[in-house]
Amino acid sequence: MRKKKVERWDQFVDVIEQIKKVASEIRPADIVPFRIPVDQSDLSLRKLEELTKELQSLQKEKSDRLKQVMEHLNTLHSLCEVLGVDFKQTVNEVHPSLGEADGSKNLSNCTIESLASAASRLC
Repeated sequence: MRKKKVERWDQFVDVIEQIKKVASEIRPADIVPFRIPVDQSDLSLRKLEELTKELQSLQKEKSDRLKQVMEHLNTLHSLCEVLGVDFKQTVNEVHPSLGEADGSKNLSNCTIESLASAASRLC
């Protein structure tokens, strides 16, 4: 029984860590702290399913935001190319994570709005 409880707890921890990671990419911690209260006395499948649904919802939101960011980056790249403006510098001014080929990108509302604004300035 104890082994089963430990395994269930490990599942909770895994899902919670994934939620925190995705949430930090969408809503940076310095803007909105993200905490998930977990009651160790309630390790039910129902609670685990709730957390899993929350994770899936955040993953979809992240996917949608990433699509928006990529569309803005493509627009910005085209405008910079036509106008002879340094794309990498322009993107780094919006947010340094956007200029990196690898790694996670900041997908906050502020970053998306700043990308749209940068493209508008070049038009």
